[in-house]
Amino acid sequence: MNFYTTKQSVKEIDRVPLWALFALIVYTPLPLASNRPWALAMLGLLTGSLLLWTVWRPGGRPMDLVWESAKTPLVLLGLWMALLAVQLFPLPEAFINMLDHRAANGFGIQEGGRATISIDPYSTRLYLAKTCILSAVFWLVIALVNSRRRIVLLAKVVVFSGLLQALIGVVVMASGATFQLFFVTIESARAHATFVSPNHYAGYMELTLAMGVGLMIAKLDGRLALNWRQRLHGWLAVLLSGKAMLRLSLIIMVVGLVASRSRGGNSAFFASLLIIGVLTVILVKRAPVKKSQPANMMRSTILFITSLIVLDVFIIGGMVGVEKVVQRIENTNLQAQSAQVQFQEEPSKDAQLSVKPKPVQVHHYEQSVEERGEAAIPSLQIVRDFPWLGTGGGTFHLAFSHYRPADVHGFYDHPHNDYVEFASEAGLLGLMLLAALVVHSAWQSVTLLVHGRDQLARGMAFASLMGVTSLLIHATVDFNFQNPANAMLFMIFLSLPYSIETLSKR
Repeated sequence: MNFYTTKQSVKEIDRVPLWALFALIVYTPLPLASNRPWALAMLGLLTGSLLLWTVWRPGGRPMDLVWESAKTPLVLLGLWMALLAVQLFPLPEAFINMLDHRAANGFGIQEGGRATISIDPYSTRLYLAKTCILSAVFWLVIALVNSRRRIVLLAKVVVFSGLLQALIGVVVMASGATFQLFFVTIESARAHATFVSPNHYAGYMELTLAMGVGLMIAKLDGRLALNWRQRLHGWLAVLLSGKAMLRLSLIIMVVGLVASRSRGGNSAFFASLLIIGVLTVILVKRAPVKKSQPANMMRSTILFITSLIVLDVFIIGGMVGVEKVVQRIENTNLQAQSAQVQFQEEPSKDAQLSVKPKPVQVHHYEQSVEERGEAAIPSLQIVRDFPWLGTGGGTFHLAFSHYRPADVHGFYDHPHNDYVEFASEAGLLGLMLLAALVVHSAWQSVTLLVHGRDQLARGMAFASLMGVTSLLIHATVDFNFQNPANAMLFMIFLSLPYSIETLSKR
């Protein structure tokens, strides 16, 4: 076997884990967003196998290069996992009492005067396992997506996954069908595809749309048509290239997002688009113009973002019912909405008589932002009583039962606020670690946005910033980070700037 044959075989081997990673991205949201113990176990098995294959495959990317590319985020992720592991170790009662006030709030100490920081070690072990899966995906993206072509492929796979979810959600909603997926009834009142919650489906659409917007920006060439012939040539080039298909995919995905009727999801997406769009204009205008950057690139970017807002929001959104989302935002309050009368068929006493409809009162209740805070606001007391290391990862459902006010009814497994949940379960120390991870990635993206070598780097930096910003806004009223599919895609967005930055080091 000569050198050329050996090199080719290494390349073929190298493609296997890459496409396995792409398949994993598309697969993760399909089994109820992997938000069930059995689905999470399957995701862990697949991710662990892929990680082992990537580490030990012949001709793989050197470990030291991955470490050099993302040393800071890898250290932060390691500290986060170490914090969760510490929550599982039995510690002396005196040390536990120094950290929190569990004894005064009805949380018992195990026999022998020792206890774990976590009030439910089983839930924390599951939480730690999910964290290991997400950290592995972060590492895999940096290790495998190591060329311009692979970065573009990654973006296309994420867009494809979002398009698939949008088509499923819109088609099922439009058909009025109801079916069961893995023993869960999927109804069609609001689009949610293979997600149980329409709000988590909206969070997934936010991220995939951000990737599509970034990919579209990466394809802009900034050329200015001087006459009608050049304009015609440009339009034909767009239609014959992948830009037209990508633009159509974005329209379908916006329809899917609007069809979710998610107030937080739609607001977060359009707010992040405006925030990062304005930030991009400000930063790039102040940055020195490079010879490789066309003079009209900024104009092309502004026109594209404007068309996205005008066409997708006002025209396409108006056709599919964006006003219903606005209505939900305006009309939801602390009172139950007016009851709607529905009819269900009931057989009459005489079997020969026709079936008569019987009216049944059904109260359709829309939670307001204040009601979403019914669990979040009392949960701040958990943070006060467990300030440093929290009650343990994944234990909010148990901790909140000790703090639930008398006028708050029902069972809460999440407080509809990711920041409060992280602070209560992992303490302020854990919240600061996660904040540092996000800030460091965002700063890398800002640097690429201003000093990126080419349009691909700037487009992917825009996608990372927009996706991260959107989900951070949505996190104030929901718990997307607790959903494995959304959390995994968020980690991919955090890893993007490091993958792009390493291209200059290869």
